[in-house]
Amino acid sequence: MKNLFELISRTTVSGQACVLVTVVEISGAAPGKVSFKMLVLPDGKTNGTIGGGSLEARSIQDALAVFQSQKSELKRYDLESIGMTCGGSSTLFFDYFPARRTLLIFGGGHCGQALYKVAPQIGFHVRVFDNRPEPRSQFAAGDLTLCDLENLPIDSFPESNLFAAIMTYNHQFDYTVLRQLLTCGKSFEYIGLIGSINKVKETKKRLAEEKFAIPDYFYSPIGLNIGAQTPAEIAVAILGEMVGVINKTETDSLRKKV
Repeated sequence: MKNLFELISRTTVSGQACVLVTVVEISGAAPGKVSFKMLVLPDGKTNGTIGGGSLEARSIQDALAVFQSQKSELKRYDLESIGMTCGGSSTLFFDYFPARRTLLIFGGGHCGQALYKVAPQIGFHVRVFDNRPEPRSQFAAGDLTLCDLENLPIDSFPESNLFAAIMTYNHQFDYTVLRQLLTCGKSFEYIGLIGSINKVKETKKRLAEEKFAIPDYFYSPIGLNIGAQTPAEIAVAILGEMVGVINKTETDSLRKKV
């Protein structure tokens, strides 16, 4: 049991959702006993068992549907109706565990610090990257990675469910970070780049010259068009835009002005 919940933790931290199927009630000759558990991953792979047979096969199919709805649910199965002659019934609870969203902030200056403080309140696990030791005191131990911004520790990033905000103190570092994120092979939901309209136009020109396709998840200028000026206001504008991406809602993003 402990190993199963450790696997849930490792799975969600890596950026992948999972569904835990638990037998909560049985009658007759059901194949699995109450409390039997099975973890289902998005590709249909499983760990554990709820008793095997047609019930387990059907529950895997239904767990895959839960990934689409992203909602936990309770289902009762009449075993004869799914081809099990043993009779009886089994009630299963499908517990959906969403993938943990990770926000990567590149630049630990004033805007990065403001974003770092607020983002966890809407469910982000936040990591900050900078090549300067000075901001270290503004972040909890382990949340700031000091590194060469021209050689990011890509292997330490989760595989998916990633959001990124690029806001270093140097335009060339911003561009270098952006190029690495676009080519690292990780699955990003959002990459935002701070800067003026002129900076954004120049960035897009450089990307085009280097034959980079600009993905739909690239947002620059970063944030909502709310007239944000202070670091705290800019953080709110950025997070509002990210929430729109999460909820698949159209927003008044600054990138529409380019």
